[in-house]
Amino acid sequence: MAQKRKNDGGLKRYRLDVSAKFYPIISTKKAQSIFRICAEMDEPVDPVALQRAAEVALNRFPTFRVRLKKGYAWHYLEENPEPFDVLPSSGVILAPFDKKQTRGHLFRLCYVGNMIEMEVFHAVSDGLGALELMKAVILAYAVEKGRKLGDTSCAVDLNAAPTEEEAEDAFYRYYRPIRLSDLDLKGLMGEPPQLLGGTLCEDGYKSDIKTLPADKLKCVARNLGATLTSLMCGAMAYAVERVTKGKRPIVMMVPVNLRKMFPSATLRNFVNFVRLVFRPGELHTLGEYVSAATEQLKAKTTKEEMEKFFATTVRAEKSLLLKLAPLWFKTVMARIFRVFLKSRQTVIFSNMGYVAVPEGCGVRRLVFNLNVSKNATVNVGALTVGNATTVAFTRAVKERNLEHEFYAALAQAGVTPSDGCVAAL
Repeated sequence: MAQKRKNDGGLKRYRLDVSAKFYPIISTKKAQSIFRICAEMDEPVDPVALQRAAEVALNRFPTFRVRLKKGYAWHYLEENPEPFDVLPSSGVILAPFDKKQTRGHLFRLCYVGNMIEMEVFHAVSDGLGALELMKAVILAYAVEKGRKLGDTSCAVDLNAAPTEEEAEDAFYRYYRPIRLSDLDLKGLMGEPPQLLGGTLCEDGYKSDIKTLPADKLKCVARNLGATLTSLMCGAMAYAVERVTKGKRPIVMMVPVNLRKMFPSATLRNFVNFVRLVFRPGELHTLGEYVSAATEQLKAKTTKEEMEKFFATTVRAEKSLLLKLAPLWFKTVMARIFRVFLKSRQTVIFSNMGYVAVPEGCGVRRLVFNLNVSKNATVNVGALTVGNATTVAFTRAVKERNLEHEFYAALAQAGVTPSDGCVAAL
């Protein structure tokens, strides 16, 4: 169900998906839920060709050509008739959106040197949905540059018409009604975790990027009975323990793509977060942390568990209280709670997995950065293209000791960054 309609001006409207409802409410001018996907190309980016490519891609993906509007109870998205401008990079990672600069669009596409940078407000899409747009931009750009292309089947057909399913709120399609008394709101919050802290950067967020050989990572993971994701989650938790020596549990939030369990071509948000908990004093070696991560991911990412999780979020959103409460009241209450509510996780680790890019497009690697804040000071994104697994630490603090311990843990297991594949944005 795409849940779209036209207003009196003929502009399409889209109801925010369930997962996106609170992103605009808790956002401020300085703190917004934004993520970034970058493509490092094999030659300097041509801004004129990139502008034309963006237009082609947006015609194919209209759910990204939207602006945010206020309704009585919730925000909604409306088709944005304003031109979309490709911009030179500001050099500031994940900077809040300036509505005048972006003409109200909720994502921006920038260029600098060999890099194409795309930053997206989470209310529009999740990382995997935005990745499809990025691949479309890359393909359209390659066509504009007259590159000789091979297999492009991994990207969307630029000449095909957009589908209803791409705009659907897939949470509603797969929701099975539950009683209000069955809501697991406590499970959504969890207990207070160990926080990383650190000295806040005064000149914006920082990103540190390294590329690891995917074949070696998979070999080590296989020997430990783990997946690539659980290997890196275990190494991350092990690194946090070595950095903090804290008394609270280490809590890692891991996004899970629901499109595999619940088939959908939606480009909107369609992920659940699972909470991996590592209690102080229970684990000691890297292998123990990896095993704990593997066991928890296996138990918590079943189809049944995923259904229960998003049934809770959908049922809560459908409650009479939230339906009747006006948007201004929700906004005031959310911002009051935000003042007192600390982060509910130590680190978010998001692995988008293997990403196929069109052959011949000139992509050297892709980079995925998550948002951070003054409470959640470090988050980590990863993805794999070919034999290169790129890991991006995004941090709001000056200290880099967590990433040093993380790579030291992987080196202990036999995996080190590839030579000549280190960059910083």
